[in-house]
Amino acid sequence: MKRFACHTLVTATLVLLFSSLQLRATGQEGEKPKEEAYSAVAVGTGGPVGGKSVQFDFRITKYTTDEEINELATLLKEKGQDALRSALEKRDVGRINRTGTTGNQIAVARKRQFGSETVITIVTARQMSFAELYNSGRSVDYPFGYLQVKFNGDEPGTGQIMAAAKIRFDKKKGNYEIESFGNQYIKATNVRPWK
Repeated sequence: MKRFACHTLVTATLVLLFSSLQLRATGQEGEKPKEEAYSAVAVGTGGPVGGKSVQFDFRITKYTTDEEINELATLLKEKGQDALRSALEKRDVGRINRTGTTGNQIAVARKRQFGSETVITIVTARQMSFAELYNSGRSVDYPFGYLQVKFNGDEPGTGQIMAAAKIRFDKKKGNYEIESFGNQYIKATNVRPWK
């Protein structure tokens, strides 16, 4: 398994998802939701997915609030990953899908502004096939999907994809960790809003 505990990506993810947020995310509190839609390309950059690419879309109908994030963080800390997954299965703030498929429901969507950079982070309770669940391999312990994209001005966005991830609270270290299943070398490229 590849751990990202010290990686910049995880630091950003945990700040955006599961820490006590000091700054409010732009356009998330007290505003009427406005749907946003994006197209992108997922590109495998190594391992078994190296050189493969697929187009995908994601639509966000509303962003997750700071209060909701804090509730989910507390749930994970107190009751663990299974309880978090159950809660995320009931949440619907949009959809992410490979072009031409129905895809997966988005459970958490965050949008933050850091200077000129806009960061969108998405977490799903990933769909698992009957065969995956029946065989009960290690992948079932990685029940979340994750996407984070960054935009700078009007340039197309880029980002990182984890098709299967585990999220947990480390009581000894007192922090949240995200771990990818295997070596997932998947980048999001050419991320553009729908006009």
